[in-house]
Amino acid sequence: MSIKYQTFALIPPRFSSLWTKENSVCAARTMRICAGDETMLDQRPDEPMATRSEEENGQSFAREESGAFIIFGLAIFMMMCLAGGLAVDTMRYETHRVHVQNTLDRAVLAAASLDQPLGSQEVVLDYFAKAGLGHIISADDLTITESYVEKNVGGDTVRVYTERRVEANLDLSINTTFLRLMEMYDMRLPASGAAEEAVSLTEVSMVLDVSGSMGNSSYSGYSKLYELKKAAKQFVNLMLCDPSDPTETQNCSMSEGDISISIVPYAEQVLLGYDLLSYFNHTAEHTESNCITFYEDDFLTVPVQAFSADDFATNGRPLPSYFGDPIQLTGYFDPQRDDDEDPRPDSYSPCYNDYSGSTNDRWREIFPFGRTADSIRTKIDSLYASGNTSIDLGMKWGTALLDPAAQPAISGLIADGDIHSDFEGRPFDYSRRGIEKVVVLMSDGANTSQDYLREGYHGGPSGVFKADSSNDWSVYDPANDRYWWINGGEWLDHPFGEGVYEECNWVKDYYGSWWWQYDWVEECDTVNEGTGASEFTFAALWQEKTTDWYDQWNFLPDAADSFDYYDKNDQLDDICTAAKSEGMVVFTIGFEVDDSQDTIMRNCASADSYYFDVNGLDISAAFAAIAREISKLRLVY
Repeated sequence: MSIKYQTFALIPPRFSSLWTKENSVCAARTMRICAGDETMLDQRPDEPMATRSEEENGQSFAREESGAFIIFGLAIFMMMCLAGGLAVDTMRYETHRVHVQNTLDRAVLAAASLDQPLGSQEVVLDYFAKAGLGHIISADDLTITESYVEKNVGGDTVRVYTERRVEANLDLSINTTFLRLMEMYDMRLPASGAAEEAVSLTEVSMVLDVSGSMGNSSYSGYSKLYELKKAAKQFVNLMLCDPSDPTETQNCSMSEGDISISIVPYAEQVLLGYDLLSYFNHTAEHTESNCITFYEDDFLTVPVQAFSADDFATNGRPLPSYFGDPIQLTGYFDPQRDDDEDPRPDSYSPCYNDYSGSTNDRWREIFPFGRTADSIRTKIDSLYASGNTSIDLGMKWGTALLDPAAQPAISGLIADGDIHSDFEGRPFDYSRRGIEKVVVLMSDGANTSQDYLREGYHGGPSGVFKADSSNDWSVYDPANDRYWWINGGEWLDHPFGEGVYEECNWVKDYYGSWWWQYDWVEECDTVNEGTGASEFTFAALWQEKTTDWYDQWNFLPDAADSFDYYDKNDQLDDICTAAKSEGMVVFTIGFEVDDSQDTIMRNCASADSYYFDVNGLDISAAFAAIAREISKLRLVY
């Protein structure tokens, strides 16, 4: 039994207009085939229909996209293989690089340690050998730089290393596995590292006020000087003995020779002492003073040029052309007494020190480059209080002792046995790695005044003459080319003692034999004024006359003057600025100062936090805080 299916094409009315006769024929044929009319299958289309079918098949083949994704997939697969290979090679590269770099870093760190007893080269090569990398490094890949000082220990000369730098540079390569498919057969693997350790060497100048006001009572009830001494000694203990205990003086844990501390006491002047002074290129008008007079421009720079024993000329003084103009030795003069008084420069001068006399002022001298806490504490204990205040001069010398220009002076004092040989080469250059130059400036008040001789009045011809055979004085007036005879009160063309004069007297001239027979007549004789007159140098004059005596002659400029407080404030600001520009670290302490001086001291410090405004017992805390801050600065790098 056969079942026949009929298919009906239902055409919606709205599409009926689109139905054509040709469509009807096709539809009818289709329905007959579906209804089981097999004869319809045997029918062949006419010739024109077959031609159209072949054309359509060719176009269909051209448009066919089946299988194209396989080619794209193969390309992606190859790219994935290369990317995976790159990842594998990169991972191998990075693993090896990290291994090499870590080994190198550990090796140079161990080799650069100043406590390392083995040779730096030996340490680095051994580290690589233990890591299985001994084949990739050699001694040629290392650069080792060391600095040391020689110390005498128990009669033996021992090298003490102060700086060591170890640097390694490797230029390696690693073979590739997958990247060779892209003709990359190896990858460069550079590795480098450097380590440096140095002992931080510290140079400190403690510039301490010992003017008369330091003898006054502080808020603590004790004198300011007492509180200063206590605080300064505790500072020394922290720096040179035990950084955790300011009272420790015996069981010191700090190594000696790393830190130098100079004590610079100042009042109206700063005394260098003859030993230290002898190594600076100064004028030499006399031998009674061991101070230097600085003028305004001298405070714009830090250095004060020193010289060594090898630099002397044949006359015992250094060559000025080599060292520049000499600094001015402070005059030995008396600006205090009146014109009719004899001068007493020895009792006035803040620079005079008679070591053979009953009064010894050695305590006022600079104590340069102290090495041990004991010696520096002894110096601090010797301080007294007297005189005016010249903070600018204290700061000038405090900074000068930290400047490399002072090296010859320190070397000379080392040779003389006055400074320990550990400090050879100090003050170090500013550019030396690991060096800290620190100034601790302390004052209890404002600058006051400082008497000084003007430039040109320290030595050389003075224009003042004294007769060789009498006490007659003459003063030359260069503007009128004449001489004022002080004793005679008249102007002449020569100083008294170098010429002749007529000495006239009235005498009796007898003209008869009787005693009453005479006339009074004047008789004149030519008399030498003396055996000559000698001109004083200014240096010699100030030992005979006061500066007031010289300044009384209105036809001459004044020889002496005074730096007032405002001059000294400006000079202090200049030298503080110069010190900071050289890289020095400046701490300042205002000990019970007023507001105006507070500002000056604050401006001098390297930072606001480096200025301490203290009262009474607080000065000890200030010095302790500074010691802690310096310890931070000198950490080994």
